[in-house]
Formats: sequence, C-alpha cells, structure tokens
Amino acid sequence: MSLKDFLFPKICVGCSYLGAYICPKCQKKLVYVEKEVCFFCKKPSPFGLTHYSCQKKFFPQGIMTIFYYNDLLKKIIKLTKYQFATEVLKELFAIVDPKKIEKLSFFTNLKNAVFQPIPLYPAKERKRGFNQARLITSFFQKFLPFQEVDYLQRKKETKPQAEIRDRKKRYLNIRGAFLLNPKTKVDKEKTIIVVDDVLTTGLTALEAVKTLKKEGFEKVFVLALAKA
Repeated sequence: MSLKDFLFPKICVGCSYLGAYICPKCQKKLVYVEKEVCFFCKKPSPFGLTHYSCQKKFFPQGIMTIFYYNDLLKKIIKLTKYQFATEVLKELFAIVDPKKIEKLSFFTNLKNAVFQPIPLYPAKERKRGFNQARLITSFFQKFLPFQEVDYLQRKKETKPQAEIRDRKKRYLNIRGAFLLNPKTKVDKEKTIIVVDDVLTTGLTALEAVKTLKKEGFEKVFVLALAKA
C-alpha cells in the first residue's frame, strides 16, 4: 500500500468498500448500452444513427453512448463534477470492458473526424480546475486516434441542467449558450464528434450540435459516456 492510499484510502462510491472507488462487486452494477437506438424515436438503429425520417436540419447524424445512467454512475459523475474527484472517473475508465465498446470502431470510418468536448463556461472551468468532457475525450482517444479541437466556446454561464426538472426551462437555460470560438482556426470540412458526459434530455449536446451546424459543419455526431 502506498503512502497516499494509507493517508487517503479509496472508498467504493457504491458500497463503502475499502480499497477501491468502484469495488469488484459494484463494477457489476455498471450497465453497458449494447443495443443502440435512434435518439429521437427510440427505435433500434445501428451505432445510434439518426433515422432518415427523424433527421432535421440541425440534428446530429447519430448519438452513441457507453453506459446507462443508473444510481452508481450518477454518484461517479457527481463526485467528479461537484467534488472534483477525478480519480474516481479515471478508475471507471480503467475497468471499462474493451469488448463492450468495440462499437466505437464505427467512427474510424469517418473522414477528417475530430473530437469537440462540450465546453464549460471559462469561470466555471477555472474554479473546477478541469472539464470532465475533456477527461472523457482523453479516454476515447485511447480507442480513436482523433485530435481534440476547441471550435466551440461557452458564451454564457448556465445553471446545471440536472438542477432543472422542467424540460422547457432546461431548453431556455441552454439556448444560445455556445458560439464558434473566434480564437481558433476552424476547418468546416471536419466531421465533428461532440463529447459529453451524460445525456438526460440531451439538450446541451443538441444545442452544441445546432451551433456547429448553423456555422456550416455538415456532419456532426455525439458520443457520450452515459444516457438516462
């Protein structure tokens, strides 16, 4: 046992087991998304591609997720975002079953693809010290050799969507939150993969997609760690 583990022991977020943030027993509580659906009609669709009949002007070409957002994953995400426990998220990455995410290989067929993490408002990122979407992007980069870009910027500070129950209020909260980053050289020929942590209503990711599409990007996908 290292000195760090002795002074600051790892405690399982699911059952308080001593020795790991996600103990072997609680690892079994993580539920992988094995059958993708079209995000909009919820009917089966390979790789989460948006059905032709569901497609609209500013919708993504597809939305893929890795886990279902159950109680255990909710604790992991909340500890990361609000108590800055990034080590918990990193332990989750370390135990992901590679066979369960072989579907990520779909993205290797995309030309000129890049990752765009959902940006935080600058003041919030400075306070937190990190952006969880960037941490998740780094994890995905172990499987997909795509560059991370900074095409999007958050132009207004919004309330956490999880604190707003009403869908209309959630929409108004996130509407107009993003703009194209004026400090970054943008290549609109790129295929963008927007990376988010959790999709509940999906309004944050969809607002980011809409911003990119309005600016002239033709192909935009969403890849998230989890969905409700």
